[in-house]
Amino acid sequence: MTLRMIRNAAIVLACAFVPVTLPAAPGYGPIVEFEGRHYQVVVHNGVSWATAKQAAEARELEGVAGHLATLTSEAEDEFVNSLRSSVALTRPEVWVGGFQESCNQEPGCDWQWLNDEGPIGTSQNPLLSYSNWLANEPNDNAGPGSERHLAIGLGNDFGWNDEGALGNIGGYVIEFDTATIIDPAQCLSGGPGCDTTAGQTMTLPPVALQQDASIGVRTYEFTDDPSRCGKDPLVLFGESDPRPDLIIPPYLCGSPKFMVVEVDTEGFEVRQGTILVENEPLDALPGNLYECTGPIAGSNPDPQYRDVVAWQSTDPTAMLENGLGHTVDPVFAGALGEFTFECGSSRGKIKGLSYYVIGMHIDFGPGYELQANAAGNHSMFVALTRYKLLLLQASVVESKPALSKSILTKLAHAALRALVKTTIKLHDRGKYETALVTIKLFLFGAENLAYKPIPGENYHGEHLMRGSNIQFMYEEKVIPFAP
Repeated sequence: MTLRMIRNAAIVLACAFVPVTLPAAPGYGPIVEFEGRHYQVVVHNGVSWATAKQAAEARELEGVAGHLATLTSEAEDEFVNSLRSSVALTRPEVWVGGFQESCNQEPGCDWQWLNDEGPIGTSQNPLLSYSNWLANEPNDNAGPGSERHLAIGLGNDFGWNDEGALGNIGGYVIEFDTATIIDPAQCLSGGPGCDTTAGQTMTLPPVALQQDASIGVRTYEFTDDPSRCGKDPLVLFGESDPRPDLIIPPYLCGSPKFMVVEVDTEGFEVRQGTILVENEPLDALPGNLYECTGPIAGSNPDPQYRDVVAWQSTDPTAMLENGLGHTVDPVFAGALGEFTFECGSSRGKIKGLSYYVIGMHIDFGPGYELQANAAGNHSMFVALTRYKLLLLQASVVESKPALSKSILTKLAHAALRALVKTTIKLHDRGKYETALVTIKLFLFGAENLAYKPIPGENYHGEHLMRGSNIQFMYEEKVIPFAP
């Protein structure tokens, strides 16, 4: 039996045996969980896509509003198709959350998923993202602009098509972005860590847990537009969405798929130390292009093309990247930060539990490739490292209340400020190896200092997070490529 056959069998069994979490009302199939999210097929012959969209968004599960399903991975697509096949539909075709945004003449252009989950590739507009169009689809079968919405199950086959004939439609699929619940006691340091999703492990520092402590995880998969890389920021979720904005700067780009892991906590707070996040990007996003060590296929030493660990607070205004970023090179402006500190897998030290992003790489855009423009490539990594130093400097300045407990900690705070200031001066003179020495001294001091706990803050973790990432930048992306 092949791996694909085993996975398909597992998906069918999941549809058959996962308990229903809400009673199935007339016209509604069972609600079934898959990778933390829940799905439901609604039987409704001849329903329009717009009506299905409205009805899906009006339905709730565990306080989470639904939406038409967005099929952004092969595993999710296979699961939803098996769920569709398990429901008694008189017409096998059902709506999902894909639509053609503005193109009237070409059936293959401007296809999008709802919820800003990315563009949909077609044979006329090929993308590296996952798609599963049936043969000769999309095709505007009834004339230009006649089929503007995405359906699955035409002829009871596994695949997608553009549809406009309501006589073929037997219903729609709702997706609820519900949470997976993790016991934080299983995530504490000293143990193996706990999986937030396939391809990501999280390990907490020592922390006091209340009796009701829990971690809730939701995942969202997107496909980036390669033409955005190095040029435009990307804001996910947006003003009309109840989730906090995720603001991705231009220099961070999906490879091409990326996964957002939203982590909420109850009953504890990380005020000291860092959370170790370890990504296996190909387990999370099969088919992506990069690991931390470089491209999957072929060899390319360009340090842009390596998988990175990215994190943002669910309050984007709390990120220094969201403020200081707008006073520096606009290619760095955003709120999401890159905090890789070690390879093998992609490993990051993170100061809190909010948005983690899997499957991104650094991309300065056309014209900055190492092979075509080594000097320009190096200058951008030098500029990015300096930007990260400025963020660390701002963090150290803000940390004064946590280092004002005694004369000793006040002196230590002044020493940390001096070390960062010296590193910036050395960096500006091109003395990168000496700058690496001073940032290591900074990390040694920050690691061993007694920071005063402050509710809502973790300056100790932030200094370690930012300092270890800067050390990695020097060791892996600046010094080896210096002219």
